[in-house]
Amino acid sequence: MSARPRLLVVVRFEASCPPGLLADAASRAGVDLEVVATDLGQQVPGDLDDAAGLVVLGGTMDVSDAPDYPALEAAQALIRLAAHRDLPALGICLGAQLAAHALGGRAYRSPRGPEYGWIPLAFTRSGRADPVLGALDSDVEVFSSHHDVFDLPPGADLLAWGGHSPNQAFRLGSVLGVQFHPEVDAALVASWHDHASTPPPLPRQAVVSAARRNAPRARRLLDAFCRLAASPGPSPLPRSRSRSS
Repeated sequence: MSARPRLLVVVRFEASCPPGLLADAASRAGVDLEVVATDLGQQVPGDLDDAAGLVVLGGTMDVSDAPDYPALEAAQALIRLAAHRDLPALGICLGAQLAAHALGGRAYRSPRGPEYGWIPLAFTRSGRADPVLGALDSDVEVFSSHHDVFDLPPGADLLAWGGHSPNQAFRLGSVLGVQFHPEVDAALVASWHDHASTPPPLPRQAVVSAARRNAPRARRLLDAFCRLAASPGPSPLPRSRSRSS
């Protein structure tokens, strides 16, 4: 009898921000995705009892919009629960901002304005040693599309910086937050460009062509995260040193 695949809970805020390449990474690792489509009225679960990990995706709203989007606060509660249980958790863009805020940091409008396009990352020593972020090559370029940034939670390690954002990735215990989008492929980048509320600052062909080159390398982060979630036994991740309740 084959082992039952492990389960990743994925919180989606908008149909335009799907799991993307995460679905393929999960399939390769033998992990099932349980996508909670909050944009369709599905409720964020209050527990992670049957989950091997948590992923919180991006969206066009801000952390400060929580009074109008209750799912944002519910996602933060789930991030705190994952941190408390030392369960692998990944926040992507808005998800990273929610993770930073939930664990005692701050998310706010970037004083440098929106960041859009494929950017190189600079890794800290902790970033290169990280079991998930460290799967990326040192010369990788990742896709960025955001107008808010975050300050690190107390006790968190800065893993990478680059572009307009001094904080592109952080880890606090089992929680990894990345300001960029490792889940995008060329089709998703093209869709975002076509449906942007204001014209993006870069030509469509430029960002889409770059996606064909860079997306397969950026998705290695997702492969590493899914392998981690699929691994039986004790987690190799550091235990959280500081958590916000």
